[in-house]
Amino acid sequence: MTDEVLTKAIRVLKTPVTLLALLALVVFGGFWGLQAASAPMVKSSDQCVMTDVGKKLTSEFVALRVLNAGGPSGQAKRTATYMRAYGFNVVRVNTSSRELTNTVIVGNAVDSPEVKLAMQMFPDAVAEADGRTDHVVDILIGAATTTTPTRPTSVPVSGAICLPQRDSVAASAATADANK
Repeated sequence: MTDEVLTKAIRVLKTPVTLLALLALVVFGGFWGLQAASAPMVKSSDQCVMTDVGKKLTSEFVALRVLNAGGPSGQAKRTATYMRAYGFNVVRVNTSSRELTNTVIVGNAVDSPEVKLAMQMFPDAVAEADGRTDHVVDILIGAATTTTPTRPTSVPVSGAICLPQRDSVAASAATADANK
């Protein structure tokens, strides 16, 4: 009689146990998929490359994004024109979601050479760091930003420094130009 009871118990519990095991598998798969989908993606174009620029960093090695953050309409475009004339590689001109009064320069670190060079153009600007890996510098144009940025000179460096990949910056600029 115990064999009959055991067989009946197995027959009754087989379906719920199987369904619970499958449910656990689906929950685990969903959790893993959500973690994988929400993890930050770092493309190879988002990485910088160690570049030997000699003993000083000059504007032709620096990539910029010029963003209007509360300045008058067209201010970012006018500023980008100056930046290009000064030799910078402006990869994007757009509007920022931030509303600022003064200019803010955002880069990998406040003491990064590319941020220091950008700071020469806007002496009253505030530098911010966000740890970005591509080393492109954002210039956020606030309402009180001077129309004409000061021409930068150079920043002394020793050895190779981390700068955006030339081909990814060129592709980014081509995409930005196509979207105008």
